[in-house]
Amino acid sequence: MSYSRGNPGGFDDDDDYYGGGEDDDDYGDGDGGPGGTRINARASGRARVTVAGRDITSSYFISVSSAVLAGLLGLALLLGVWKPWQEAAPAGNEKPSTSVSSPVIPTPHPDPPAGGGEDEEPEEHPSSAAPDDDPTTPAPSATTPDPSPSVPPDPVDVAFASVHVGTCLNVFDEGWGKLNRDRPAAVDCGASFAFTKVTMVTTSASNCPEGGGQHGWGHVNDDGSSIALCLDRVFGTGQCFPAVLTKQADGSVRGTARLFSVWGCDRTQVPKGQNAIMGITALVSGGSCPQRSDRRTLSWTVFNGSAKVCAVQVNS
Repeated sequence: MSYSRGNPGGFDDDDDYYGGGEDDDDYGDGDGGPGGTRINARASGRARVTVAGRDITSSYFISVSSAVLAGLLGLALLLGVWKPWQEAAPAGNEKPSTSVSSPVIPTPHPDPPAGGGEDEEPEEHPSSAAPDDDPTTPAPSATTPDPSPSVPPDPVDVAFASVHVGTCLNVFDEGWGKLNRDRPAAVDCGASFAFTKVTMVTTSASNCPEGGGQHGWGHVNDDGSSIALCLDRVFGTGQCFPAVLTKQADGSVRGTARLFSVWGCDRTQVPKGQNAIMGITALVSGGSCPQRSDRRTLSWTVFNGSAKVCAVQVNS
């Protein structure tokens, strides 16, 4: 539809309609004067609008385009400021929108471990830490104790182990059935204090021979093993030992002696149960003992009958 001014009084050859008169308030001034607006409608559907002698068709479309463009720009600015996709999370049990979500800021650790990130777990058990990736490097062991220093052997064990057959010792019975030492000590066999000699080394004292002048000396080592020294008394002229002398009905004297004991010849007392101190005069392998005119000589068989000890009483 177009509007134009001109020919306000009636119809023209193009079947145009014009506004004129009082009943034409919708199209003109009502008086059909020269200042009215002419509307030219054609059957083709195309229209031209003329106002005050000007064609406003082009201006109308320019204005409409400008208005549409301005509307689009305004809508873009409005959306940029409003940002409806960043609406606040709904309260209550409503589920938040899954289309656009705000980034989640993790809560920082109060004391992060040195040199590690937030994803690292604190190391609570150093002993269970994974070993080095290098298969040739053994993992340290916190439970492996330091090797204890070697314990020196017991000196008594060493003393017994150092003795061999033929060794002479300063060992004897003190007179009460007890040896004078707790361990063997080798001495020169020619010395005056070499009172015993080792004849056999075994594992038990029960393996040693029993008889006059013989003794089995056993010992248990720290490792549980056992050792025993079989000893023979070394009798020498001038040595003394305690004895019990008994006078017989025929006037003879018989005696029981502690042949493995060594007792001082000048002592005035004897061990309990004994009544005489006998001094050795000889050791014979066979035959009779030498007799003395001033004192009675007594003899005792030793070493399983292979020898005799001859002695006289030295105390009165």
